[in-house]
Amino acid sequence: MNSLLLTCIIVTLAMIPIYLVRQLRTSQQALIQSEKARLQLESGLKFNAKEDSPSTTYPNMRVIVEISDPIALAKREQPLTRYVSQLAPDLIIQKVYEQVANEIATGLKEKQVAAQTTIEVR
Repeated sequence: MNSLLLTCIIVTLAMIPIYLVRQLRTSQQALIQSEKARLQLESGLKFNAKEDSPSTTYPNMRVIVEISDPIALAKREQPLTRYVSQLAPDLIIQKVYEQVANEIATGLKEKQVAAQTTIEVR
Protein backbone atom coordinates (compact mmCIF):
# COMPACT_ATOMS: atom_id res chain seq x y z
CA MET A 1 0.00 0.00 0.00
CA ASN A 2 2.74 2.44 0.95
CA SER A 3 4.75 1.65 -2.16
CA LEU A 4 1.70 2.29 -4.35
CA LEU A 5 1.09 5.63 -2.66
CA LEU A 6 4.77 6.56 -3.00
CA THR A 7 4.71 5.62 -6.68
CA CYS A 8 1.62 7.78 -7.27
CA ILE A 9 3.27 10.73 -5.54
CA ILE A 10 6.45 10.35 -7.59
CA VAL A 11 4.49 10.15 -10.84
CA THR A 12 2.46 13.21 -9.89
CA LEU A 13 5.55 15.18 -8.97
CA ALA A 14 7.20 14.17 -12.24
CA MET A 15 4.19 15.36 -14.24
CA ILE A 16 4.11 18.85 -12.73
CA PRO A 17 7.36 20.07 -14.42
CA ILE A 18 6.24 18.50 -17.70
CA TYR A 19 2.97 20.43 -17.49
CA LEU A 20 4.79 23.67 -16.66
CA VAL A 21 7.21 23.26 -19.57
CA ARG A 22 4.25 22.63 -21.88
CA GLN A 23 2.54 25.79 -20.66
CA LEU A 24 5.75 27.77 -21.12
CA ARG A 25 6.11 26.58 -24.71
CA THR A 26 2.48 27.39 -25.44
CA SER A 27 2.94 30.90 -24.05
CA GLN A 28 6.10 31.41 -26.08
CA GLN A 29 4.37 30.30 -29.27
CA ALA A 30 1.47 32.65 -28.60
CA LEU A 31 3.91 35.51 -28.00
CA ILE A 32 5.77 34.76 -31.24
CA GLN A 33 2.51 34.67 -33.20
CA SER A 34 1.33 37.96 -31.72
CA GLU A 35 4.69 39.57 -32.51
CA LYS A 36 4.46 38.36 -36.13
CA ALA A 37 0.93 39.75 -36.39
CA ARG A 38 2.08 43.07 -34.95
CA LEU A 39 4.92 43.30 -37.45
CA GLN A 40 2.53 42.53 -40.32
CA LEU A 41 0.15 45.23 -39.14
CA GLU A 42 2.95 47.77 -38.80
CA SER A 43 4.30 46.98 -42.26
CA GLY A 44 0.78 47.24 -43.69
CA LEU A 45 0.23 50.61 -42.05
CA LYS A 46 3.55 51.96 -43.34
CA PHE A 47 2.78 50.69 -46.84
CA ASN A 48 -0.66 52.34 -46.88
CA ALA A 49 0.71 55.59 -45.49
CA LYS A 50 3.20 55.83 -48.37
CA GLU A 51 0.46 55.24 -50.96
CA ASP A 52 -1.70 58.08 -49.71
CA SER A 53 -0.87 61.38 -51.30
CA PRO A 54 -2.03 64.67 -49.82
CA SER A 55 -5.01 65.96 -51.78
CA THR A 56 -4.68 69.51 -50.46
CA THR A 57 -1.86 72.02 -50.35
CA TYR A 58 -2.16 72.61 -46.61
CA PRO A 59 1.04 72.26 -44.64
CA ASN A 60 1.54 68.90 -43.00
CA MET A 61 1.36 69.76 -39.31
CA ARG A 62 1.12 67.49 -36.30
CA VAL A 63 0.30 67.82 -32.65
CA ILE A 64 2.57 65.70 -30.45
CA VAL A 65 1.45 64.64 -26.99
CA GLU A 66 4.09 63.25 -24.67
CA ILE A 67 3.04 61.89 -21.30
CA SER A 68 5.65 62.56 -18.63
CA ASP A 69 4.95 59.50 -16.47
CA PRO A 70 2.59 57.03 -18.18
CA ILE A 71 3.07 54.38 -15.49
CA ALA A 72 1.91 56.77 -12.77
CA LEU A 73 -1.07 57.74 -14.91
CA ALA A 74 -1.97 54.07 -15.40
CA LYS A 75 -1.65 53.39 -11.67
CA ARG A 76 -3.89 56.34 -10.89
CA GLU A 77 -6.57 55.27 -13.38
CA GLN A 78 -6.44 51.51 -12.77
CA PRO A 79 -5.07 50.26 -9.44
CA LEU A 80 -4.53 46.78 -10.91
CA THR A 81 -1.78 48.13 -13.16
CA ARG A 82 0.41 48.60 -10.09
CA TYR A 83 1.15 44.87 -10.22
CA VAL A 84 1.15 44.45 -13.99
CA SER A 85 3.47 47.42 -14.54
CA GLN A 86 6.26 45.54 -12.77
CA LEU A 87 5.94 42.63 -15.19
CA ALA A 88 5.30 44.43 -18.48
CA PRO A 89 5.95 48.19 -18.29
CA ASP A 90 6.21 48.58 -22.09
CA LEU A 91 2.75 47.08 -22.52
CA ILE A 92 1.30 49.44 -19.90
CA ILE A 93 2.91 52.47 -21.58
CA GLN A 94 1.55 51.38 -24.97
CA LYS A 95 -1.97 50.94 -23.55
CA VAL A 96 -1.82 54.37 -21.86
CA TYR A 97 -0.91 56.06 -25.15
CA GLU A 98 -3.64 54.13 -26.99
CA GLN A 99 -6.22 55.21 -24.42
CA VAL A 100 -5.09 58.85 -24.61
CA ALA A 101 -5.26 58.73 -28.42
CA ASN A 102 -8.78 57.27 -28.24
CA GLU A 103 -9.92 59.98 -25.84
CA ILE A 104 -8.46 62.72 -28.05
CA ALA A 105 -10.15 61.22 -31.12
CA THR A 106 -13.46 61.02 -29.27
CA GLY A 107 -13.19 64.65 -28.16
CA LEU A 108 -12.46 65.79 -31.71
CA LYS A 109 -15.38 63.78 -33.09
CA GLU A 110 -17.70 65.42 -30.55
CA LYS A 111 -16.59 68.80 -31.87
CA GLN A 112 -17.06 67.52 -35.44
CA VAL A 113 -13.39 67.90 -36.34
CA ALA A 114 -12.13 65.59 -39.07
CA ALA A 115 -8.82 64.36 -37.74
CA GLN A 116 -6.72 61.23 -37.63
CA THR A 117 -4.94 60.14 -34.46
CA THR A 118 -1.92 57.86 -34.69
CA ILE A 119 0.76 56.73 -32.28
CA GLU A 120 4.36 56.96 -33.49
CA VAL A 121 7.23 55.36 -31.64
CA ARG A 122 10.53 57.21 -31.86
